[in-house]
Amino acid sequence: MPIKKIRSYLMAKSYDFAMQSTEQRCLTRWRKEILATAHGDLLEIGAGTGINLRHYPVETSHITLSEPDAQMRKQLMRKVAKPNDKQIEVTAWGAESIDMPDASYDTIVSTLVLCSVSCQQTSLQEIYRLLRPSGSLLFMEHIISDNPTIMAWQRRIEPLWSFCAGDCRLTRNTAAAVTAAGFNIEWLTEEPMLGAPAFVNRTIRGVAKKPD
Repeated sequence: MPIKKIRSYLMAKSYDFAMQSTEQRCLTRWRKEILATAHGDLLEIGAGTGINLRHYPVETSHITLSEPDAQMRKQLMRKVAKPNDKQIEVTAWGAESIDMPDASYDTIVSTLVLCSVSCQQTSLQEIYRLLRPSGSLLFMEHIISDNPTIMAWQRRIEPLWSFCAGDCRLTRNTAAAVTAAGFNIEWLTEEPMLGAPAFVNRTIRGVAKKPD
């Protein structure tokens, strides 16, 4: 089996367990906070194993979960198959290319995903295209440190970290990228990710709007 497939298999199998402590300490609370405003037709990019599923409110009329990794998608499908009161569709789209017309969604969600897309700028442009006027991007992402020493270490270890952690990059300034893509940031909160090492714990979350 090629290395990439082995890496994908291991990550899909271990992801929920590996994130369990951090989820309990802070991530679950943060997910509830940002996803409470989700509404209408919703797309989640990089849906992974479906951790966000239980936090979507009833105001979401139709949910599309996009996950390009086949192994992650298997885990996701198991959760979607359980009885629920939501209309859910699972696709294999990557964030850089979504096979839907312009202005298809009211809400797009990205949680710990924009660090790992192959091109963050292209992904954000695609999100902008897909949102309806006044549509919302709900995001939670770890970003480059503002501590020079930690930043230097992030740059040193990023290639190895990226290989081991599903193409995750440590040095992206996601808030600036969201603004550069044309969004208006409605609110933004920065808070350390509890239980995470210093090189990956600077985290932002918030809501960005596509202008009318």
